[in-house]
Amino acid sequence: MRRSFLAALVLAAGVLAAPSTQAFKGEVTIALADEVPTMDPHIITSAIGVMVWRYPFDTLTSADTATGKVGPWLAERWEQISPTAIKFWLRKGVKFFDGTPVTSEAVKYSIGRIMDPANKSRSAPAFKAFDRVEILDDHTFIWHNKVPDNGTLNRMTVRPAIMSPKTKGWDKARFAREPAGSGPYILQSWTKGQRMVLEANPGWWANDRFPHRPKTVVLRRIQEASTRVKALAVGEVDLITQIHPQFMDEIKDNPNVEMKSVPSVRIMYLGFHTRHGGPFTDLNVRLAVNHAIDTASIIRTLLRGQAVPIGQMIHQWNYSGYNPDKSWYGYDPAKAKEYMRKSAYPDGFKATLLSPVGRFPADKQTCEAMTGMLKEIKIDAVCKPMTFALFTREYRAYAQGTKKDPAMYYMGFGNSSGDPGLAMISTSACGGGWSSHCFKDLDDAMYKALGTPGSEAQQAGWERVTDMIKAKATHKIMFQVNDVVAFQKKRIEFRPRYDEIVYAWEIVMK
Repeated sequence: MRRSFLAALVLAAGVLAAPSTQAFKGEVTIALADEVPTMDPHIITSAIGVMVWRYPFDTLTSADTATGKVGPWLAERWEQISPTAIKFWLRKGVKFFDGTPVTSEAVKYSIGRIMDPANKSRSAPAFKAFDRVEILDDHTFIWHNKVPDNGTLNRMTVRPAIMSPKTKGWDKARFAREPAGSGPYILQSWTKGQRMVLEANPGWWANDRFPHRPKTVVLRRIQEASTRVKALAVGEVDLITQIHPQFMDEIKDNPNVEMKSVPSVRIMYLGFHTRHGGPFTDLNVRLAVNHAIDTASIIRTLLRGQAVPIGQMIHQWNYSGYNPDKSWYGYDPAKAKEYMRKSAYPDGFKATLLSPVGRFPADKQTCEAMTGMLKEIKIDAVCKPMTFALFTREYRAYAQGTKKDPAMYYMGFGNSSGDPGLAMISTSACGGGWSSHCFKDLDDAMYKALGTPGSEAQQAGWERVTDMIKAKATHKIMFQVNDVVAFQKKRIEFRPRYDEIVYAWEIVMK
């Protein structure tokens, strides 16, 4: 049944294809550290999903590879007709894999799945400002927000993925396995925990834009970083990303491989679990930790220079809020010890430091280095590295109060959509998915900035939020890491993006 459904999709797409779209060729294998949990793009949030869902699904807008500037995709143009309304014109002639046309109704259906309370979508908070879609005709609609939201277009680069309304009534299992989009690739097979195989959609509307893209894409799940490097070395895979610093010399010595490094959206930080009491509710303790961590040393030694300090949770590709002049607390052992003396815990305490292993560059090593630095201020921290899945469970146990011993966590937030509200709310709001603290005045400031219509006023609002986060020392914001990628240079050409995403249609087959 599964194979016959996919075959029907390929056949339908082939019937719709024009002869000029057949230039794509060959097969490319991309190694990923993880796999997408589901191919239903509307229900959960997932860093890997943001990338993989774009293969079978189109979005309304898309971000430029190098600059991050938002440009047309399914929506060929738009007009801001009021502070809370944007009029969109869809491309004509675009069809879903099932042969039905992409229309305004499909847009309404797709955002409706996210906003339906019955679906309990984790993407719904990203559309807190959303009100409704007003359909004018098949290819024209007005997106209404309840309040001004300058991030709407940026958010649309990753969600909502536009899905065929013919899926209405499907059960959860079918949504999870059968992506019914209009995108560049059609899912052929998926062996959970191992690989996903996708074939180029011969009827994709943008085939002429990417004539030399691969015909077949294999996404291989290889969790261990060293194994990914070895697979590239022996030619089992064509491209790997997020290369850890300790493997860079080995890759440089391979004559068949090219390595590139670009600044990325990923900001690494140390967070404090404070919602359920404990030493980290003490501002002086948090300030002591901030001054005890030698970020420059970690960049120089563990990351081999593949990162830069940053003084905020907003990167330069955000549409608002970034200020390169912002700085965070620097390394100052004397100040760190003074703050501990002023705290309610001058004699120190024991603590847990949670960290993923293999998820981010030198994550385990950075965790271990920080525990050594914290001993200088009498915080006896134990580094607990673990797989990201286990890290997530442990983080939530502390955030929800199941575990209440003193704890910190080392984490990285990427924010590929360039939405400052997403970054700030996710990492600092009372209800944020990666926020383990709660300050009502900070929440008020964030939501006020989010709904500010004027660009200058909004910039000032987000800068105020950054200043408040620093004053409260909610995190130790550390650095912005580079994304280091490597690929088989005789087979493909690839220009890495700023957002850590690999879109196979941007790969050029040689």
